[in-house]
Amino acid sequence: MSRSLLAFACWFTACFAAETTGPSAAERSYAKGDYAGAVEQWQEEIRSQGVTAGLLGAVGNAEWKLGRKGRAMICWERALLLDPRDTVALAGIRHAQNAGGTERPAMSWSETFSTALSADTWLIIAAASFWVALLSVVVPKMRRKPANAWTQRARLTAITLLALSVPGLWGARSHASRAVVRRPEVSLRLTPTLLGESIHGVAEGDVVRTGRPFNGHVRVTTANGKTGWVRTGEIESVWGGGLPVDLDQKAAP
Repeated sequence: MSRSLLAFACWFTACFAAETTGPSAAERSYAKGDYAGAVEQWQEEIRSQGVTAGLLGAVGNAEWKLGRKGRAMICWERALLLDPRDTVALAGIRHAQNAGGTERPAMSWSETFSTALSADTWLIIAAASFWVALLSVVVPKMRRKPANAWTQRARLTAITLLALSVPGLWGARSHASRAVVRRPEVSLRLTPTLLGESIHGVAEGDVVRTGRPFNGHVRVTTANGKTGWVRTGEIESVWGGGLPVDLDQKAAP
């Protein structure tokens, strides 16, 4: 009886604490329209508590309200690398594409498959299944005994998981190799030089697929298939768990 009362008291205390905590200072600032203050407070939470998909998604929303499309898209894209099903980041990107005119390459089948789990999870599954499959083969030979039924099941399961993790890892790698345009006006150039002929324009917040770097430039492919070179400082890679690079951009009036 006493254990039941103690468990109920712990549950009631936890619920009461969750209800009385209320919204954070950053959430209150965002609700009041102080988006710059909300960004600063969420960034401080990230520095003190670590990066999470939820915090990155929230920062992305505030950055978008301030007119910083590039920073917003970086936050949302990185949030999806941590949690491919984060609803805030998915909604933000959908809004950016529909209302903001931001372009984003269509996902390949392997990238779509990889969104079932995070990149770190795919890597853990691949590593664990590889070693289980290897040990299920090596150990019976070292013991000079035939593999029993449990060992055979473990080997089959490990091989299956390893096979499934290959497209997951490939899709996660491809998904993370993209970049976001960070400058307001960027031109794709025919050659990787400052005097290269401009062949196509991309806008701040557009997502591009990156290729090989050369001479301070990176070869990229836009959402509509245009290929060219941009300067390294004009884009920021999606890969990375931190906040966007500060380019001293001013908020939109």
